[in-house]
Amino acid sequence: MNEQLILIAVFVAVLIFVFTVFSAFLSRRDVQRNISAARGRKKNEDEIDSILGTGNEQLRYYLDVVKNESPDSLRMRLVQAGFFSKSAIRIFNLIRLTAVAAVFFLVQLILPNLAKDASTTAVYAFAGIAGGLTFIVCSIVLERIGLKRMREYKKLFPDFMDLLLVCTDAGLSINAALDRVTREFLQTVPDFGIQLSIVNLELRAGRPLDEALSNFSERVRVEEARTLAVLFRQSQELGSDVSRTLRSFAREMRQMRIIRAEEKANALPIKMLFPMAFFMFPVSLIIVLVPIMMTIIKIFLQMSPG
Repeated sequence: MNEQLILIAVFVAVLIFVFTVFSAFLSRRDVQRNISAARGRKKNEDEIDSILGTGNEQLRYYLDVVKNESPDSLRMRLVQAGFFSKSAIRIFNLIRLTAVAAVFFLVQLILPNLAKDASTTAVYAFAGIAGGLTFIVCSIVLERIGLKRMREYKKLFPDFMDLLLVCTDAGLSINAALDRVTREFLQTVPDFGIQLSIVNLELRAGRPLDEALSNFSERVRVEEARTLAVLFRQSQELGSDVSRTLRSFAREMRQMRIIRAEEKANALPIKMLFPMAFFMFPVSLIIVLVPIMMTIIKIFLQMSPG
């Protein structure tokens, strides 16, 4: 009996010791994780403050491009595609020239093996044409990137309106609400957040809100942003409430989103008609007719002349 009590006491003591050590380890790990998370948040806030500051080189370069370049220039197209660095144009030209040179030399190496009777002049001509097409394709790819980013901005704009409405309903002014929404987008969608940070810098410089939003609509090429700028101008001229304007505009945008979704849903059967006609209908026709044709052929083969 005494031995059993001693074993039970040892077991309980070991269990308490292991539980204490394990609890201390878990609490220390939680403390380290909280400290790391706090440092990460502090680092993100410092990065956001540096982006929203007036000394941001990317935003300064962007404003210089918008002021001095035409809308169809290469620097402007790079900026619209999301490349705000000064070295973006050099890197793009280097990539484009490298691709053209690579295609030019590859055609010179491959074409004589495929067409052995081709002359040297024809080989150089085909290589030059391939290099020129590669040069054009690089520009097309850059334009596609810009259009893709524009579509992403158009999808994000209703979310931007909802966040802005929530901030204004919470009692923030429109400038403070824009700053808060900008910080949120800089953490989640940095490209769209940079565009909003430009709006904040323009407001700090004294530009009216409607002009800043109009410039924003030209940058991101979203028509709803231009409409919002016009609404803000009308609300300032008439003296109406900004939050009421935002609420009505956000309601209209949600309705437009539903209407666009319904339009796509209604257009889906028409879009599916041609693939079904070209791919599914012949297969179904073969499945139905082949057994019948096999039966008819078998009957004709079994028939003997009179």
